[in-house]
Amino acid sequence: MIWLLKFTAMAGVVAVAAPSAAWAKDDPLVLDRSTQWNVDFAPNKCRLAAAFGEDDDRHILFFEQYYPADSVGMTIAGPGLDRFRSRMKTELSFFQTQEPHRTEPFVGEVGQYGKGLIYSNVNVARGTDQQDDENDAPALKLLDIDAAKRVEYVAVKQRGREVRLTTGPLDEAFAVMNTCTTDMIGEWGLDPERHATATRLPRWTNEEKIVGRIVREYPRAALYRGEQAILRMRVIVDQTGQVEDCVIDEATTTEKLESPACRPMMDAEFEPALDSNGDAFRSFYATSIVYQMRR
Repeated sequence: MIWLLKFTAMAGVVAVAAPSAAWAKDDPLVLDRSTQWNVDFAPNKCRLAAAFGEDDDRHILFFEQYYPADSVGMTIAGPGLDRFRSRMKTELSFFQTQEPHRTEPFVGEVGQYGKGLIYSNVNVARGTDQQDDENDAPALKLLDIDAAKRVEYVAVKQRGREVRLTTGPLDEAFAVMNTCTTDMIGEWGLDPERHATATRLPRWTNEEKIVGRIVREYPRAALYRGEQAILRMRVIVDQTGQVEDCVIDEATTTEKLESPACRPMMDAEFEPALDSNGDAFRSFYATSIVYQMRR
């Protein structure tokens, strides 16, 4: 087996599980929201969560971000997902007229809710397509509020089995997430106002070299266990393009997988961020690292 390291532009902590047994098709399960949206402004994470259904049909949906981006980590969990399998083609959609996105989420255990689907990055308009990396954008990217207004539900469908959570529009909820992640910039000791009007974020110039080192240093103990994980990495880039600091947060729990990515990242080289006047300033580069088995 070959381990892959995927760097992508952008769920609480969940454990990635092995595939479950095959299952038969069932009728769609449609659940209404049974709680208010709960927002958690943690030091290094913003989480938006709500419950759907009641009693034995109770499910949880949450969105998470570890830095400003136009995509969000998403986890949906509950008994309706018991027969879903990891890395299997799964349709994901957010409103009636939308062509379903073809995805391959992880499957993991999510506390008292049981099995859940775990997405590293979701954009309600693009699905899980990450061709528009926020770090390649001319300025800071945030969640698209206009797109969030169109949301009617979060629906996942795999091999004929569909679970649909009727969220209604998410514009107000996503606006709160944008506020949370923008506030993070100040908590990191950076200037939120300069980022809001920046003409360029840091550009990584020796990415191929550093990613190669990260892949080669992958922990053998985790490899032997077959552990997979979603991690969030953030580095502070000074006005000369040098890395000042590196932080990795776990979006999924692991036992042996401790990413060595921060060691080589201290040798990463960047073109610095530029403000509205074209002056270089301290900023950040953030991304997700997805360790997964090649099928």
